[in-house]
Amino acid sequence: MQRSARPVERVPDNPTRHAPLKARTSRDRQRQDTFERVFEAALAEFRRVGVEKARVSDICHAAGVAKGTFFFHFATKDDVLLERQRRISEAMAGRIERELRHAGSASGFVEMLITIVLQEHEALGDPELVRQINLAIVRRAGSPMLGAQHTAFGTALVGQLRRLRRAGVLRKDIDPVQLADCLRLGFFGFLVNPQFPSESGAAGIK
Repeated sequence: MQRSARPVERVPDNPTRHAPLKARTSRDRQRQDTFERVFEAALAEFRRVGVEKARVSDICHAAGVAKGTFFFHFATKDDVLLERQRRISEAMAGRIERELRHAGSASGFVEMLITIVLQEHEALGDPELVRQINLAIVRRAGSPMLGAQHTAFGTALVGQLRRLRRAGVLRKDIDPVQLADCLRLGFFGFLVNPQFPSESGAAGIK
């Protein structure tokens, strides 16, 4: 007797897989514009009087928004600093992926990495702001979202360290995630130093 073919079970399609990207509305653009104005006003006030003395009311006055608008976008002043660091992290990640993918030695890799980190932080033009940004990271040290694999910088760095391990530049028993965290801690120690940037530059980190 010929068996009847068993019907093939179809996996339901994900309705969001083929969904077109939602177009930004004028309200979305307005919200982003307000976010940027508050963000830039906060950074300007931090530079003017320091993070500790900066008042939310003065930031909102400079941005031309109501006081409550600040807290709609940022829970604390630290969150402004962390947003600035997120942008630095993305800039460093892009350079890591472009400039370090052909590094063939551990020493050359580290020297180029130090150059990237220093240049992107010095581009802020305010050593004290750099220090406050990294102190904010230290204060949020328990947050998993600031771990090596949850930031653009950390993800790019881990990826390149894995490449070096596959190429035999790093030993097979070295964990790229742990090594990335060690490197990041070393950078934090240098960037929170009141003497940053020192005349020694990269030599100071080494």
